[in-house]
Amino acid sequence: MKLSLSELELIHALQIAPRASWKDLGEVLGVHPVTVAERWAQIRAAGHAWVTGYRGFSPTNGALAFVGLQCAHGTRDAVLERMCAISQVSHVEETTRNWDFRLTVMANDWHEISHTVFPQVRQDPDVVRTHLAVATRNIALGHEWRLDVLDPAQERRLKALHPVTPRDSAPIPHLDQMLPLLAQNGRVSAAEVAEAIGVHPTTAARYIRLALETGALVIRCELAQQYSGYPVACEWWARVPAGELAEAEKYLQSFRSLRLAAVTTGDANLNFYIWLRHLAEIEEVELGLQRAAPGTQILESEIGVRTHKRMGWRLGPDTTATGEFTIPRR
Repeated sequence: MKLSLSELELIHALQIAPRASWKDLGEVLGVHPVTVAERWAQIRAAGHAWVTGYRGFSPTNGALAFVGLQCAHGTRDAVLERMCAISQVSHVEETTRNWDFRLTVMANDWHEISHTVFPQVRQDPDVVRTHLAVATRNIALGHEWRLDVLDPAQERRLKALHPVTPRDSAPIPHLDQMLPLLAQNGRVSAAEVAEAIGVHPTTAARYIRLALETGALVIRCELAQQYSGYPVACEWWARVPAGELAEAEKYLQSFRSLRLAAVTTGDANLNFYIWLRHLAEIEEVELGLQRAAPGTQILESEIGVRTHKRMGWRLGPDTTATGEFTIPRR
């Protein structure tokens, strides 16, 4: 399944500058703004790509965890629905290895994971086994991955349209009220946000801009994997000597299709997830990692079979967005 080059160029542009105006996007892509807007409307309506927003992470804000769970025989469908309904569970994926489902949990802090989310998962009557790993440091997150269709000059122009300087700042006014709108449509206009929260459009635009610039809000353009050119999703759990973690991180960050990398608790201290073009690339990734960090032990690797939920959005069997989503609690 393929998208046209012009569609992929637009999606790549929105990965870099997800709230840029159609005029600015058109100038970078060499296309009339009306054509850009119509093209995006078609892509979004088909569920091939979508723009969504959520709270950002910082060293002092937010917590990320990974849960593997095994279901009692014959209960997978029921468990799936209950796991997808948990707002803090951002991702639900079937894999080829030991667990029926892998969950990614995004919460406000460790207390919320340990006292609210994990007990809810573990106490589910049809869940017979669980495993929890907690991210102690995020290396790369999904909003940073990129297609490879625009040239460097276009990328530089787009980056200038979306400046981000993550830092701790004063709470952003009305962020909690803005998030549901931005989760459903990360390109929602400032006027629509203003009407929903009861402020002037100029004020709403300022709040959104401040939230984006400080990293309190993240807007990302997601893409149905089957249309991305990277049909294979693989997740690794590895043990890397502490003195070699920096080299391992540098190696992983060389992949434009790196979807996630984090330092974690447990037997494995490094978890990473990459979209690949071919199954043969799995071995290449592992060989490259061991060259970069020779003491690395690959403890587990698993290929994604199907993603049911990503960043709160339910996905169909063909990986397109269904339009159903749960607002992330973060």
